[in-house]
Amino acid sequence: MKKQESIVKPSFSAPAIPGGKLIFIPYLPFPGLLNEIKSSAISILTLPCGQLFYLNNKAILYGLIGAPASISALEKVRLTGVKEIIGLSFCGSLSPLLPLCQAFIPDKALSDEGTSKHYINRKNNLYYPARTSIQNLKNYLRQQGLRALVGGQIVSTDAPYRETPLWLKKMQKKGTIAVDMEASAVLAFSEFYEIKAAGLFIVSDELFSGYWKRTDSKNLRKAIKKYFWPLIFSADND
Repeated sequence: MKKQESIVKPSFSAPAIPGGKLIFIPYLPFPGLLNEIKSSAISILTLPCGQLFYLNNKAILYGLIGAPASISALEKVRLTGVKEIIGLSFCGSLSPLLPLCQAFIPDKALSDEGTSKHYINRKNNLYYPARTSIQNLKNYLRQQGLRALVGGQIVSTDAPYRETPLWLKKMQKKGTIAVDMEASAVLAFSEFYEIKAAGLFIVSDELFSGYWKRTDSKNLRKAIKKYFWPLIFSADND
């Protein structure tokens, strides 16, 4: 189907994204970690519902939780020449394959949110990251001596407090092993605009047993510094 232009169009005046590289972080649970990013930023732009931090060789979009807010901000930021989006975020585990604080790189995302279909409407509601972006993340992990589960399906929801036992069984039957709130929409958006994208997740909680189990803050903070920080502050991520 031919792409139709939107009647409503975003506008955004900002410097070009360095190298076209954008890291998208919906949320960080520790204010001190966000302050580290702020202190390293060359410049900071405040968006209606988030912030854009410019570093030497990349930019970081921060503070947009959920598909609609994330994509509304990305619609503006893409005008600055975004070529690749790497999501750094958290997910809930729907499978014993993903224990607490495990790192995870999904190779497909199932949409259980309402934004993706407005970009690419698929009957199976599945969206895929760029192979080159996944390979870059794998290379990064190998260089850092880090391990992650690579491959597997994540589902993105608009209603995290409606993850019921029935919903859980339904997702598990579809082979889904993790849940977040933005991945499928970011991938649909990126495919629509021919932008490369992929995501690296840390498991922050488990619900595969039917009970909600959250990691403690100390271990989660360590995992963030271990998996996210070298990627954010490295001189070159290629």
